[in-house]
Amino acid sequence: MATVTENELRELTNLINNRFQELDKKIDDRFNDLKDDIKAIDKKLDIYIAKTDERLNSIDQGLADLKRQSEKQDNRLWVLISGMCLALLGILAKFALNP
Repeated sequence: MATVTENELRELTNLINNRFQELDKKIDDRFNDLKDDIKAIDKKLDIYIAKTDERLNSIDQGLADLKRQSEKQDNRLWVLISGMCLALLGILAKFALNP
């Protein structure tokens, strides 16, 4: 069997430790890159959320305007119907009172 000297063992442990340090550095770099990517995505999402909120608010405002317009038209319709009924009653009264 071959014997291993203490110097060779140190070299092996140093080599292993160096490899682990390199791996740790690569992993840390990758995590930092991922954190930066996540921050960029969060900013984009915040922008899209703000734009969506603005669009929803404008849609709500448009619906409120449509509701007000329909209420005005509904009032106009009832005024027209009431006027026609009064005119009809006037015509009927004229025929009934003036034979």
